[in-house]
Amino acid sequence: MTSSDRAFPTRRRLLLIEDDAQSCAALCRWLSYEYDVTTAADGLEGLEIASRPPPPDVIVADVWMPRLDGVSMVARLKQKELLRRVPVIFLTGQTSPRSVAAGIAAGARAYLSKPVDLDLLDRKLRSALAARGRPHGGDASGGPGSLP
Repeated sequence: MTSSDRAFPTRRRLLLIEDDAQSCAALCRWLSYEYDVTTAADGLEGLEIASRPPPPDVIVADVWMPRLDGVSMVARLKQKELLRRVPVIFLTGQTSPRSVAAGIAAGARAYLSKPVDLDLLDRKLRSALAARGRPHGGDASGGPGSLP
């Protein structure tokens, strides 16, 4: 690693999949300070974008979306060798125990409630990226938030 590498580290690629335009724009603005963010409006578009090289380093997705829901999208992602280790964090209003269990069982690294607590999201993103490739047990947490 050269000194210029330390001064200008490569930004991580984050795929944000959110069907609500206002939530997507707000999250994108916040996440763009630290990540190269690509957005998708539903699970099918997210799956298509994630499948293109280079794959994202991490995915943040809603659960309830048109065309393909987040849980089904993650199940499909995990079937692809190149995407199997990409951590997924769900942000959703669907926080019933059954929904949380389905998301974690599909392969999500974390399941956060909306409105999203940005500090918690930041911690979960950093943790997911640090643990990328290691087996996970998933985490379902949430809290008071500042974004829809």
